[in-house]
Order: sequence, then C-alpha cells, then structure tokens
Amino acid sequence: MSEMTGNNILDTVDSAWYVRESLRGSFMPWVPQCKRIVIVTQVYNIYRDESGTHRGAEIVVVAGFISNVDRWVELSAAWLDALKSWGIDSFHMTDFENRQNQFRGWSETQRKECLNHLIDLINGHTFNSIGYAVPGKSFDTILSEKARRLCGDAYGLASIGCFTNTARVARTSEDDVWIDYVMESGAKGRGALLYYYGEGRKDPDWRGDTRIHSLEFRDKRDFPPLQAADILAYELYKHLPRQLRGELQRDRYPLRRLHKRNRQWHYAEDDELRNVNIYLTDLWDRWTSG
Repeated sequence: MSEMTGNNILDTVDSAWYVRESLRGSFMPWVPQCKRIVIVTQVYNIYRDESGTHRGAEIVVVAGFISNVDRWVELSAAWLDALKSWGIDSFHMTDFENRQNQFRGWSETQRKECLNHLIDLINGHTFNSIGYAVPGKSFDTILSEKARRLCGDAYGLASIGCFTNTARVARTSEDDVWIDYVMESGAKGRGALLYYYGEGRKDPDWRGDTRIHSLEFRDKRDFPPLQAADILAYELYKHLPRQLRGELQRDRYPLRRLHKRNRQWHYAEDDELRNVNIYLTDLWDRWTSG
C-alpha cells in the first residue's frame, strides 16, 4: 500500500495525543473521568423525491457509539494505523460504498478486509451503540414553533432523542455516570443544538435528567471516533426505509456485525413525537419565562 498523504491534521501530530487531548482537555473537569462516558455520534439524512417537485428529508438518523476516553484513544491509534496501511487519510462510508475518491479501484478483497477490520476495532473498543431516527414528515406536522426553537430541525430532535434514551441508562447506573458527547462540526442544526445545551446547563433539573457533562463538535476527517460512528449511521440509514416498507430482506452485512453489540436503536413514532413536542414546549416556556 502507498504511504498516506494529504493535509489531514493528524499527518503532522501524534494521533493518540490529538484524540486524547480532544477528549480530555476540552471537557469541563467538574466530574471525575472515572464517572464519565464519551458518546460519539454521526448524522445521516434519507431523502425522497415527491412527484419530481420537492426534495426533502424523509428520515434523519443520528447514531454512534458509547465508550470511555481510554478506549477511544486506543481505537483512534489503531484506526489511523489501519488507514495508513491502506493508503487513505480518513474513512467515509458513503465514499466507500460508492467506490469513489480514495476507494476508487479497490478490489472486493480489499473492501472486505478494510470494513471487517474497522468493525472489529469498533466492537473491541466500544460498550454500546445508540441510534435515533426522526421521520421528516412527522417532524414538520407535529413539532410546534416553540419546540423547534429549541431543537432547530429533525437533526436536533434526533440528537435530543439520543440524549434522552442514553440518560435513562445513565440514571440507573450505580456509578453516577455523566456523559460527554462529541458530534460532527459540519452538521447542519449545530447552532440550535448548542443553544439547547447552553440553556439546559443553567437548569439543574435538566442537567440531572440528561446527565450531559459536555457537548463538543469535531471535524470528522481528523477524529476517528466520528468515522466509526459514520459506519453505523450509514447502515441504519440504509436499513430503516426497507424496514418501514415491510421488506423482509436480510440486514446488510455490516449492520449484522454491529447488531451483536449492546444497542439502543430507536425509530420515533408519531405518538412519541407528540410527547417530545410537549416536553420541548414546556422547556421553552420555563427557560424563557424569567
């Protein structure tokens, strides 16, 4: 394989140091590291064409993995070593699936070796996976203006869904666990999510309910945990439309392998979205009343 080249920031700094400092140094220290878990998530939109006149998001999926700082650092070092051996500087599932950019000309043997190795790294370094899917049409019809001011769009709502489901598990832990979230910096809807988090930090009840210790955004090209999350988000993005159409096809191979891990993969039905709408509307009223 050819030597990795490019302008990736990790070409010029030690990869393990960069990831370790990204995860440790930027997070607020008020919760001991031993009581914190790090969740890295990625987003995918599924689009539909309606009569050739409108193109909008049918489903938005936010998905990722749960681990701790040390395991993410270990995964990142092994991940970058693997990418270097294959002559690529980052992994993007869409490019991989479409055999484009860095993956153009790869043989089927190369493709299987690469994906299997990366999934092995994910399964060996993460505790759990999460996924939350929001149907765009339901979001458009159910969410009130006040609720949208907090979540922004379906991406923000899917992220909040991940926060909520993960917090249920964290609150039942005997270790008093708090959560650091890392999300992709280029995702649309980041501003609304930062507003939601910023307002929530002022509310002790919200902090106790969500168990969110910090929320950070990173460039996926420089941050291997986000590249790992990209695989799961893409696979759920491919899987959900078939499931919703009632197709009985077998799950795609990567999803079957990721399926073996502990997981919380969730599709938001309309009744649930109505409850979420009430929750966000009440939050908006509470946070703006004073």
